[in-house]
Parts: sequence; C-alpha cells; structure tokens
Amino acid sequence: MKFSGLLLAALVGASVLAASDAAMAAAKCPSIDLALVNKGFAEGAPWRVMSGGTGECSFSGADTSINLGFSHMVSESAEKATESAISMHDAVAPTSRIEPLPVLGEHGFAYNMKGDGGKVDETSMFFYGHRGPVGVSGYLNLKTPITAAQRDLAANLIAQTLAVASKPKALAKESNCPYFDKALIARLLPAGDVTISMPNASMCIVSASGTVITLSVTKGAQAVQAAGNQLNGSGCSVDPQPKLGKTAGLLHHCSAGNPRAEVIFADGGRMFDLTYVPAAEPTQEQRATLLELARFAGAQK
Repeated sequence: MKFSGLLLAALVGASVLAASDAAMAAAKCPSIDLALVNKGFAEGAPWRVMSGGTGECSFSGADTSINLGFSHMVSESAEKATESAISMHDAVAPTSRIEPLPVLGEHGFAYNMKGDGGKVDETSMFFYGHRGPVGVSGYLNLKTPITAAQRDLAANLIAQTLAVASKPKALAKESNCPYFDKALIARLLPAGDVTISMPNASMCIVSASGTVITLSVTKGAQAVQAAGNQLNGSGCSVDPQPKLGKTAGLLHHCSAGNPRAEVIFADGGRMFDLTYVPAAEPTQEQRATLLELARFAGAQK
C-alpha cells in the first residue's frame, strides 16, 4: 500500500508523539543502537528511547528539546517510493536549504527550514530517503548548530534502517496492518497510489490521493475513561454505537479541523481511535463502511 510523503511524514510524527507517553516505559529501537546515539551525540547524553517499533523510533536527550528519530512509509513499488522522494524534495525546496545525501538513496537529502527573512535554523535538520519500496523521513534537533559530522552520523543511522527493504519478512511487518481489512480500506480510499506506515504494532496509517485513514490502539485500565473523555470533548456530532460497546461513538460533522469521521470505542482494556479524513465531509455510506472497519479492528486480538 502508498501516500504523499510530506503529509504522511507529518501524520506519523504527530501520531507517535501522541502515543509516546504510553510506550516509553519499555520502548526499544530494533534498528538503531542507543549506545551509538549516546556516543555520537554526547552533548545530549544520556539519551533514551521514547518510542520504538517496526518502522519508527524516536530518541530524546537529557534535555527533551534534543531529539532524533525516523519513520518509514511503504509504497506499492520502488518507483512510487522514488516519486515520493522527488515530490518531498520539491515540496520543501522553496522554504529550506537542501543538501543531497546519496547515503539515503539516489534522491535522498537533508534540509534545514528557513525562518523569517530566509534565515536557516542550524540547530534543526530533517532527512528524507528511499530504498526499494521504502521511504524514510527523519529529524535531528540539537541545542547547538549541527555540524557536518553530526549530519552525516544521523543520516547514516537513518539510512541503515532502510535495510528492511531487502528483508521480505521484516517488510511485511511494516506494511500488513492486522487491524485493516483490505476490502474495506479499498472502499474508503480513492483510486491512486497507496502508502502505509506502521510506526508500531498499535498504530496504522494508510492513504491514497490525499485521503487518510489512521488507527491507534491504546491499552490500559483507563481505556473506557479515555474513550469517554474523547467522545465528550470532540466538538462533533456523536452517534452512539452500542454494538461496539457501552463507551463507543461515531463522530462526524465536527466544528473544527478537517472534514472527517472518527470511531472511538473501548473494548477489553483497549481504546480504539479510527479516523477517516477524505477531501470532503464523509458521506453516510462512507461512515457505514468506517463502522464496518471498526468492528473488524475490534475483533482482532
């Protein structure tokens, strides 16, 4: 499955931040050694893993404004991943200083955003790369200006995660979301290239042609309370969904934010948040399909 690189990278980052508090206690990064991060970026030591999964890791220094991370996006083909890298380059070029980085792929690069007056932020750097069907976005934020050596170290750490592109079993873990039914997803997404990202085992993001579907599953004793709080403070029309549980609802026609439909429910110590963001307010038929997808997700153990 594929996505717009810029939009997907932003969504992954936001979703990971939202889930990091619950995940950090036992988080490990399977693809980047924490010891290398501590050694290479000693000014931020001691570093810790904030979140880690099959296709995403984030690290924080002793000062939380110092951080490093990456996330993968899996496309339908190597050609589509290459197209996404080129599109990402073109999207950030007007507002950034760009440096080609072949270690991140033929069209890999690093970039620093420009602020007011065109001044470059030397302490914050972003990365984008690709190999096979896998795209990767990454970031490095330090207190002091990032040196060429630090840029290259971050790029190499991020690039090594792309080894998953040549490992079929590992790649399958990053692109086969157990909570998504392919037939239902196909009914909700428009025609176009599909990209999927799985920052961790409890989060899935899929898109095509600007339409996005996200799912997060949060486990804990407070699942019912958390679901209730989100339903009550949503600012949307809420249709109760008793078939999904006592604390369950379908949100639509929201007063703020993008047009969307969202299903929130608690089940067996898990809170599910399934969101559908098309170009326009979801139709009744689309909302019904989203409910089918929510029931499918809730049935997975």
